[in-house]
Amino acid sequence: MHVQGDDPSEGRARVGDAAARLAQDTAQLVRHEILAVQSEVRAAVRRIGAGGALLGAAGVCGVLALWSAHETALRALESKLPGPRASAVLGCAYAAGAVALGAAARDRVRAGVQASAKAFEQADEAVASGPDITGRGGTP
Repeated sequence: MHVQGDDPSEGRARVGDAAARLAQDTAQLVRHEILAVQSEVRAAVRRIGAGGALLGAAGVCGVLALWSAHETALRALESKLPGPRASAVLGCAYAAGAVALGAAARDRVRAGVQASAKAFEQADEAVASGPDITGRGGTP
C-alpha cells in the first residue's frame, strides 16, 4: 500500500516547486525595484532639465532686457545722472537679475543631482541586501 508523502520524489518536487516560486517572486521583486529606480531617475532628470531651462531663461532674459529696455532706461537715467553713471546703474540692475535667476537654476540642478544620487544609492542597497537566488550563498 502506498501512502501519499511516502515517495521521496514527491518531497523533492514540492521543494522544487517552492524554489521555483521563490525564484519567480524574487525576479518580480527585482523588476519592481528596477522600475522604481527608473521612475526616480526620470524625476531627477526632469528636475535637472527644469534647472537647465531656468538657466537658459536667465540668459535669454538678460539679453532681452538689455536689448529692449536699455536705451529707454539709459535715456531716462541720463536726464538725472551723467552718462557713465547712468550706464553703471543699469549694468548693476542687469547683473542682479542674472544672479537671481542663476541662483534659482543652480538650486534646481543641485536638487536633481542629489535626487539621482539618492536613487542610485537606494538601488545599490536593494541589490546588496536582496536574497541570493544563485544558490551559491555569500557574495560573488
